[in-house]
Amino acid sequence: MALKQELVAFIRENLVPEGLKEEIDERQHLIDQGVIDSMGLLQIMTFIEERTGVRIPDDEVTPENFQTVAAIDELVERLRSRRATPGARP
Repeated sequence: MALKQELVAFIRENLVPEGLKEEIDERQHLIDQGVIDSMGLLQIMTFIEERTGVRIPDDEVTPENFQTVAAIDELVERLRSRRATPGARP
């Protein structure tokens, strides 16, 4: 399963309040629409680290990087490529 799909499933199962039939897709604005808050952000970061082994540096924890599932996926891919490049910042 692709990371985007896993993130959508994780958010749906863990962050959307029970009783809400919120459909989550990769372009939905998660922060602006109140789907994730600061605690949800921490849960997503933990999920990403456990699932991919990618640690998100503090300076990358910005609203832009967590606004949508697509943005989160792009962040993880960018961090993976940095890690794979010799001499790159982790």
